[in-house]
Amino acid sequence: MLTKLARFTSRVVSLAQKAVVGAPVPAFEPGETGYAAWVTVAIHGLWKYLDHPYRRLLDVLHEMHGIVEKLGLDVSVLPDFTTVGARMQQLLMPICRVVLRLSSELHDTGEVQAIDATGMDRVDASNHYANKTNHTFKAVKTTVLVDRKLIIF
Repeated sequence: MLTKLARFTSRVVSLAQKAVVGAPVPAFEPGETGYAAWVTVAIHGLWKYLDHPYRRLLDVLHEMHGIVEKLGLDVSVLPDFTTVGARMQQLLMPICRVVLRLSSELHDTGEVQAIDATGMDRVDASNHYANKTNHTFKAVKTTVLVDRKLIIF
């Protein structure tokens, strides 16, 4: 019987592979190719699930050979915590949208639910600050699906 963590890892790997568009690629290839995007997304999912800092998560994964195998990796080629953090910054928004959509399809929603998309633009509100610091703000768009009995992502 699989543990709850093993079942979660299998599910997050499957979602990550579906979220990253393109032909399936190996988890790790030495050289410039490095780690597949889906591996980074899956590790990020484990990071959220286990609620560890990246550094500690990767230390823990060194002791969890079965979980690492589900990621398609060997313990000897686990990425450094800085690699995961930097790579997630590049992948974050487009991939998270797809993972949110895919993960929401895994659950039946309750009777009361809501979805909201809100855009915020800080340019007008912080003009003085932006001019003083020579900094610009970009608009932010947030989409959240909430079920009162189940928080999806």
